[in-house]
Amino acid sequence: MTSRSIAGSGGVAGSGIRRATGACGGRPVSARASTLLRRADALLSDAVGAEPAERFRLAYLAALRGAGAVVAAAELGAPRPPRRPATRNAWVLMARAADDFAGWADFFADRSAVRAQVEAGVARVVDAGEADRFFGEVGRFLGDVERYIAADEVSSNG
Repeated sequence: MTSRSIAGSGGVAGSGIRRATGACGGRPVSARASTLLRRADALLSDAVGAEPAERFRLAYLAALRGAGAVVAAAELGAPRPPRRPATRNAWVLMARAADDFAGWADFFADRSAVRAQVEAGVARVVDAGEADRFFGEVGRFLGDVERYIAADEVSSNG
């Protein structure tokens, strides 16, 4: 992953959205999206060298933060919804926020049960190969999230 820098911060009066100026030339970006992406990177880094089940779990948590970053970035330019969404499922919210991430949403939703089993200590074991493949996919996903946020910045700068 490349580093993501946030140059400054401020608020948008009355919107409840904190904004920061991105490194790509001053377009306001969601500070929340940037923070979530940094947290995702940190979780993925923590997964390196962990036992397979823990590597899987940490990578899954990193993907959740990445999904949150997509939703936060999409919300910045969208009108505020009149009420709370009917679902709080991160994968559903991400797919609704950005159609390009629907495939990723399906991929991660399909692995939610494995994550729940790992966290519950169920006997199902995630082997090293499965954990490594999942870790790699999460890394690719976070790269896509980073490009999505950067592309949004560039397109908004005209």
